[in-house]
Amino acid sequence: MPFAAMAFAVTISFLAAMLPPITLGGRTSADPLYPAAPGYLLPWEGGQIHEVTQGEETGFTHNGTAAYAFDFNLNYDTVVAARSGRVTMVRENSNSGGCNASYSASTNYVVIDHGDGTSGAYLHLAYNSVQVAAGQLVERGEPIAISGETGVTCSEDDGGPGPHLHFQVQRTEGDHYFTQSLPVAFDDIKDGGGVPQEGAAYASGNYGKGREQKIRLTPYRVPRVYNPVAVATDPTLRDADPDAIHEEPTPAPDAVIEEAPTADAGVATPQPEDTATATRTATKTATSIAWTATPTPTPAPPETPTPEPTAEDTPSTGPTATVIPATPTSGEPTTTP
Repeated sequence: MPFAAMAFAVTISFLAAMLPPITLGGRTSADPLYPAAPGYLLPWEGGQIHEVTQGEETGFTHNGTAAYAFDFNLNYDTVVAARSGRVTMVRENSNSGGCNASYSASTNYVVIDHGDGTSGAYLHLAYNSVQVAAGQLVERGEPIAISGETGVTCSEDDGGPGPHLHFQVQRTEGDHYFTQSLPVAFDDIKDGGGVPQEGAAYASGNYGKGREQKIRLTPYRVPRVYNPVAVATDPTLRDADPDAIHEEPTPAPDAVIEEAPTADAGVATPQPEDTATATRTATKTATSIAWTATPTPTPAPPETPTPEPTAEDTPSTGPTATVIPATPTSGEPTTTP
């Protein structure tokens, strides 16, 4: 009997050494969290349907740095990770937003590094709603925050903030939370090569770990060409400030942000013309505020008066008096005979 038990133990050890490792939950050693396995799913809970309110390559705000970004109409809804990875940057202490360039540095966000030189950026998150921390590993489908309206968030009539989720895959660049976006496609979108189309609505297949998959996924791994060509209709209106980093100061909740023109915010440039009569007007468009800079013409400066006789220089004895301008030559005043 002891010999049989020993033989059984040896057999089990031999099989364990020969067979690949077995893991629970459907995850294998070839599918780690970081670096993340390839592929993206829509960044909201599986089974829910949301519309694309702004697609890629638009003249509104998805151009240049944000050329390959997407806006989804998540109205204070749960945001989940589109792909696994490590959280690198988080901000949730802003409570300011609106359809104006002055809010570009007020965006709440989560950035997840995928380990292959790319990261996922989730912008405009609600105040104090982030559920993950920097350094944490997250799995695709795991809740990370609540969508909101912080930063540059325009409603349909541009009359105020409009809650939505801005998502983009971007280059991983140190401590910058908003960098050049890259072409991306989603495995749970069957049409259009997996690329969301503006005005279309999609059901998410991002159910997460341990939940029943109810939508058949259509993997789309073909690389897309990087060639952003859209030009901004208003260069001052941006979803986020590319030069800002995650350590920047955050305005206090409900703080009033002064509408101060910046170097590229439509400041009037002086022209080589008569400054006493010129009227310069600079109007900032595509925002909720239009402002006009119109200098008021002023007379000649008092310190440089026009060299013409005045009543004070002319004696009151009669019009035949002669006035000789004072031009001291030896330290003594010149008088009139």
